[in-house]
Amino acid sequence: MSINKDSQKAPNLRFKGFTDDWEQRKLGEVSDVRDGTHASPKYVNQGHPMVTSKNLTSSGLDMTDVSFLTDEDFNEINKRSKVSIGDILFGMIGTIGNPVIVDRADFAIKNVALIKEKSYNPIMNRWLLQYLKSPSFNRFIQKENAGGTQKFIALGLIRDMILKVPGLEEQQKIGTFLKKIDDNITLHQRKLDQLNQLKESLLQQMFPGKGETAPKLRFAGFGGDWEELKLSAVVDKQIKGKAQADKLNPGNVEYLDTARLNGGEPFLTDGISNVMKDDILILWDGSKAGTVYIGFEGALGSTLKAYRTNSDSQFVFQYLKRYQEHIYNNYRTPNIPHVQKDFLEVFTIKVPTMKEQTKIGNTLKHLDDTITLQQRKLDQLQDIKQVLLQNMFI
Repeated sequence: MSINKDSQKAPNLRFKGFTDDWEQRKLGEVSDVRDGTHASPKYVNQGHPMVTSKNLTSSGLDMTDVSFLTDEDFNEINKRSKVSIGDILFGMIGTIGNPVIVDRADFAIKNVALIKEKSYNPIMNRWLLQYLKSPSFNRFIQKENAGGTQKFIALGLIRDMILKVPGLEEQQKIGTFLKKIDDNITLHQRKLDQLNQLKESLLQQMFPGKGETAPKLRFAGFGGDWEELKLSAVVDKQIKGKAQADKLNPGNVEYLDTARLNGGEPFLTDGISNVMKDDILILWDGSKAGTVYIGFEGALGSTLKAYRTNSDSQFVFQYLKRYQEHIYNNYRTPNIPHVQKDFLEVFTIKVPTMKEQTKIGNTLKHLDDTITLQQRKLDQLQDIKQVLLQNMFI
């Protein structure tokens, strides 16, 4: 049975020792709520950064893409909305939310909300930040935007927002605890980003570029030029996917189609399991036509084809991933994306000895497995955080 949050006086999950009911407050009465400029100042090449909602992310303030203001505009904007360290910012237009606590104060703001703690401190920003990430705040946003065509929340509505608040000691406990989880999520995200950057760098260096006959980076003991072949020369067998109608017959064979690739539910069919885990898959139709996959075993939908190679399959897969953008840009038909029919005959691949292929394929697969594991850890942490936000706020 669902619980009516409006009638709740305390959250479902609390730290030991806290039993008092939470008090209902209007945000504008207990916090200093403002917003940034709505004007369009003239930007310059160098000056003071201007932060908008695009600079607010789930991991904090991102200043990699900002415009710059003159001293005059910066000082004028700061008359109404000067940002201080410890203030909260969150988006008011487009993407509503993505609240952050700022750790610098050298910028101005536009079209974002600014929340400052009041001197008598009835609400701590560390606690409020987590409230603004919680389902409780999301419900408020959805209610205020019901039926609206543009995602926007007015400053007056933010000031009038009613929320239920614990005492300062409990706020401190909740805010500190959830910040530790946020920090852990940020560390895992940073590690995942580094792994993805490493993979991209290795793909660029471990395969020959245009006009090259050998890669820049090789394992010890390997030398000589790589041989250039048509892709068809390394493919022994092509397996075409079956029509969608076959999916309607349930069975015990896993079925892969475009819907499943886009996050749809798994489906078991009575089709023939003719694709093996080492076969390379290419999506032939749709906006992502030309995307390469590996690791599936079962039956394919009609938009996919599988290729069984006489080379190291991981090597060939990683080579195609290296040239994924090249495939998108040069081997698809215009208008409705479709991989051109003679792709195997016109796409060339450069290959070393089988021993070197295996070394490269195994190394990059191990890195892919590490990335997958890191992504899984990050997803688990984010799921835990969502459960806590659901249960630690009203």
